Amino acid sequence: MYCNKCGAYLTETTRICPQCGTPVSGEERNLTTTSTYQGPLGNPVPVLVWGIVGLSFALSFYLSLLGIIFSFIGLSKSNKYREFTGDAPSNMAKIGRRLSIAGIIVGMILTVLLTVFVVGMIFAAKEGYLH
Repeated sequence: MYCNKCGAYLTETTRICPQCGTPVSGEERNLTTTSTYQGPLGNPVPVLVWGIVGLSFALSFYLSLLGIIFSFIGLSKSNKYREFTGDAPSNMAKIGRRLSIAGIIVGMILTVLLTVFVVGMIFAAKEGYLH
């Protein structure tokens, strides 16, 4: 069930809303959880957006580390969404989770390649191969 004032999720034993402090009446406890308000954790759009942003940055060679960070944020939001909604996430959340995982993998591969490239350039400069 959800708070009538702020829309926060409430358990069956909650007597006062932990978000806004509004007392929960007996009538509200008898309501089912079919409220249309899902709150910020019940929205699959941020999961998809973070997944897309994470993979996009991961695919760019020099910003792959930033892509890994954004992908981990997307994966975290996906896990919170899954906890909030149960075992039946929406298609957008599933796609966002997959994009986040792909962003982490691609970002790690490109970060390793970038590191090898930079170390190689430093070595070549020290040995005089770049003159």
